[in-house]
Amino acid sequence: MRVWAIILVGLELGFASSVDAGPIEEATAAERRDDCQTAVKLYREQAAHGVAQALSRLGYFSSIGYCAKRDWREAANWYSRAADAGDQEAIASLSHIGRNWRFMNRGQPLPSEIYAEVEKAAKRGSAVAQYSLGLMNYPIGDPGFDATRPTPGIAGNLAEAITWFQRGADQGDFDSLVTLATAYAEGIGVAQDYVEAHKLLNVAAPRVKYADMRNDIIKRRDELATRMTATQIAEAQKLARDWKPVR
Repeated sequence: MRVWAIILVGLELGFASSVDAGPIEEATAAERRDDCQTAVKLYREQAAHGVAQALSRLGYFSSIGYCAKRDWREAANWYSRAADAGDQEAIASLSHIGRNWRFMNRGQPLPSEIYAEVEKAAKRGSAVAQYSLGLMNYPIGDPGFDATRPTPGIAGNLAEAITWFQRGADQGDFDSLVTLATAYAEGIGVAQDYVEAHKLLNVAAPRVKYADMRNDIIKRRDELATRMTATQIAEAQKLARDWKPVR
């Protein structure tokens, strides 16, 4: 089964404007000329004042090992603080760290502090964090994950994963919708339900930006339809038309 996690290793957030533009602009300029000492000094000074962009840049540095030792725990801490300061993109970057750890550090325990930071964002309602938390608990569709022999320190909690995938799907998160559709189509953690799976794929298809991925979803939906009756397909289509995201 194809893994529907979109693994985003590059987590750069760009150079947004800040309330205190002077020091941030100086730090940005230093970063662009690879003057790490000056960039880190200035960003840290602004981070101490809770400037979201500075916190995010320090998270980015730690996440890729630029101007700092690569340390995803440290990156998660910076991104979480940036999220607390109102940076929505930092929530996405934090969430990607959580899911990337699962797929890029097989055999290593998931740091509890990273899980806790992603969970905090998920509980605040971030759909991308909810999807990541689902993957961190149980990556449905990942052939490399053995649920019968979970890695120590990694939850392997299918029920918890379904809860978070459902919450993300309820908001219309594409990844959550497709993953949950896989769960219903295969009966993973939920009772097998082709109608629900077909509905979720119908809802997901127009929400993806890339044509090849959209075509893939449609192909999966049509393959699923070969196992359904005409009445079931009609029911799934009606449910998809009536579906509305939860806000």
